[in-house]
Amino acid sequence: METAESKYQETLQSGEEKLLRFLHAFEAVQEHILLPRMNEVRDQLRTVADETFPQLLDETAALVPPASYSSAHAKLVESITCCAEASTVFLNGAGRDFPQAFLHSRAVWCRGLSLLYEIRAQLPVLRPYWVMPAARSSSATEEEGTSRSEPPVGFVHEPATETHTEYTLYVPEHYTKQKTWPLIVCLHGGYGHGNEYIWTWLRPAKSSGYLLLSPKSTGPTWSILTPPLDIRSIQAMLAEVCETYAVNYKQIYLTGLSDGGTFSYLLGFTCAEQFAGIAPIAAEFHPMIDPLLRQGKGKETPLLVVHGVQDPIFDIESTRAACALFKRLGYTLTYQELPDWGHAYPYKINEQIVLPWFASLAV
Repeated sequence: METAESKYQETLQSGEEKLLRFLHAFEAVQEHILLPRMNEVRDQLRTVADETFPQLLDETAALVPPASYSSAHAKLVESITCCAEASTVFLNGAGRDFPQAFLHSRAVWCRGLSLLYEIRAQLPVLRPYWVMPAARSSSATEEEGTSRSEPPVGFVHEPATETHTEYTLYVPEHYTKQKTWPLIVCLHGGYGHGNEYIWTWLRPAKSSGYLLLSPKSTGPTWSILTPPLDIRSIQAMLAEVCETYAVNYKQIYLTGLSDGGTFSYLLGFTCAEQFAGIAPIAAEFHPMIDPLLRQGKGKETPLLVVHGVQDPIFDIESTRAACALFKRLGYTLTYQELPDWGHAYPYKINEQIVLPWFASLAV
């Protein structure tokens, strides 16, 4: 006999399948933004969004959840609302208004992701979304530590203090202090935020057992003209995290996107002894980096540079010239040029290029 709970679960499963398709589609759109193809990208997203919203929201909101699911259900409805809004804002943004629309859609989308992640235990269809395919049957991603309160695991949001700005930390739910853990410092792009950029790193970090530290810049973007400002802030965060968690000091890695990539050069070369590898993505080779190179800073630290040929913001020729300079000066460089990529969020790049490179450094 079908119970109210089994009927609820059956309807919920259908909704999860629709939402999962949208999550993959919207993520892909954010990673493959190319201005000459924006109409094509919008059409692809609009097709998926029209098949998902508002029907999914109406159906989910109309469900009466069992008492044990009431809290999770409210968060699910809110998360679907966020996804629908993110899609609408993105699709309606055009011309000069598009950058602001994109930032807004990204913020709302990440709010939806955060809510979904909180209730992942109640959403079995969506659960695979949070881990890499190869890790979905692995005990390495078991969440045995989720119920512990000290030290916190999962997402930890720390407010600004006198010594550092706010930051978001991800600690794998199966964390234990019985071993040391690698840590990735990941820097957001201009006008971004750590609690948003960290989502580009969740799957590989959760699947492979890495801590993530995603800081917020002191200003709208990183203090590239006055590097000590953000360097001091990030150093204070790192000290705080390393005091609380069992971090492997020989496996602290640094990466960043766009302005965050540019600042990863400055931070990584200035504090080269602290990082086992530096991976700027879609970054500018800024004049502030030149004095560090003249001093040979970071020459022994492995460097991975990733850049898209179609980048409309930081020209590929500048990056090619910078990489030629690195090689001429004797830096330990790996250069990955992406023919079809522009200037966007690096989900697959982090998963398929950057994390494997970090992992190779520990062998």
